[in-house]
Amino acid sequence: MTTKPTTDARTRWGRIKFAGGRVPAMAIAIPAGLVLAVAAGALTLLTQVSEGEHALVVAGVTALVMSWGLIGLTWALVVDRASLQGAIDNPEESIESKWLDTAMAGALRDTIMLTGFALATLAITGFDIDALWALVGVILIAFSSTLVRYLMAKKRS
Repeated sequence: MTTKPTTDARTRWGRIKFAGGRVPAMAIAIPAGLVLAVAAGALTLLTQVSEGEHALVVAGVTALVMSWGLIGLTWALVVDRASLQGAIDNPEESIESKWLDTAMAGALRDTIMLTGFALATLAITGFDIDALWALVGVILIAFSSTLVRYLMAKKRS
C-alpha cells in the first residue's frame, strides 16, 4: 500500500490573502480585532454611555463582548478562501447558494407586497406608527420570508 504525499497547503484557519499567503489569518485577525474592540470600548467613554465610576466597567465589558465578533469579522475579511481546509472551490455554484438566491428573490416580492398592504392599511385607518418600528417590521418580514422559503427549498430537494 502506497500513500501519496499531499501537497495541499490548506490549513484549518487559513492564511491571509496578501504577503504571499504565508502568514496565518488569525495572526492578523486577533490583534486587529482586539484593537477594534478596545476602540469600541473607548467610544463608549467618549460618548458618555455611562457616567461616574461605572464608565470604565461599561467600556471594558463592551470591549470584551465586541472582541469575538470583531476578531471573526477581521478574519473573514483577510482570510484566503483557497487556504481553508474543507472549503469548496466555487461556493456560488452550490445547491445551497441556489436555494438562497431563490429564497431571497421570493422574499423581496413578499416584503414589497406586505409592506404595501401595511402602508395602505395605515393610510386608510390613519393610524400613526413610529418609523423605527415600521423599519423593524420590514426587516422581520424579509428575514422570516427568506428563512421559510429557504427551508421549503431545502425540503423539496
